[in-house]
Amino acid sequence: MRKLGFITLAALLFAAHGVEAVNYRLFVHGRSGKSHCQSLATVNDGRSDHNNYWGGAVTGLSDVRYVGFDGTKSGGAYSWSSCGAQKQLHDAIRVFCTGSNTCEIYTHSTGGLVAAAYFGQNNPSGVNISRIQLLANASGGSELADISTTYLGWLGFDTLGGELDQSVSTRGARLGFNHNNSNGRTLYTTSGEGSDYLKLTSPFLPGRDDGVLANHSLCNINQVADVDTSCTRGNGRLSETYRCGFLWLKTCTKYHYRWTPYYTVYQGGGSHSHSDAKKDYGRR
Repeated sequence: MRKLGFITLAALLFAAHGVEAVNYRLFVHGRSGKSHCQSLATVNDGRSDHNNYWGGAVTGLSDVRYVGFDGTKSGGAYSWSSCGAQKQLHDAIRVFCTGSNTCEIYTHSTGGLVAAAYFGQNNPSGVNISRIQLLANASGGSELADISTTYLGWLGFDTLGGELDQSVSTRGARLGFNHNNSNGRTLYTTSGEGSDYLKLTSPFLPGRDDGVLANHSLCNINQVADVDTSCTRGNGRLSETYRCGFLWLKTCTKYHYRWTPYYTVYQGGGSHSHSDAKKDYGRR
């Protein structure tokens, strides 16, 4: 009888351990020429960085899961098709962020647009999400995507990113949903002003940039603008001064206003590029 009681107690302890709460870290990738889609049906899925978008940038964390999608699906960043960006994120949230489990969500580049659009248009119930952090956030779109979808098309070239570039163009990203709504969630962001391309892309990006995105997107500005100042911590307006008036003898100030739910936590400066931002998940 005593032995039976011991076995029962051991079974209960094992069962309790089996439902122990886990804090999952979900990583959502950005624009890529490859499909990173993989099944996200159970908590054991998503353990590998399928097709290596993150390139080993994610280290020192436990319970990491990679949320991959196929950017060629209809709608690009807004796609609810099988393997589409919105559906993959939705599936991941339902699998990893419910019950006793919690989640932190980290995105890079276009992945930020995917997450911002999801929470701007959906308010999922019964989910436990402690942090959403958008690294090198592309929610404001990129002029490089504008070139891909417009000018290259005029020249007879296929758009390099297809549906995904349509959605992450400055028009597609900004008109896709209401950026001032995140259903009560704060979207933390990071940025830099370095370049992976020896500044060769900078002439196509207004103001300061990180080689892929201009600061109007990186700083969460509510309109496309030539933002020639760095993102400051928080979500207050940005200001910059310039010479104006007769013979440029006066000093004028212009202001840039940010979307309400977004909050900058880190600005890496001129040595911090778009690719470097993949490691910004630990910034607070």
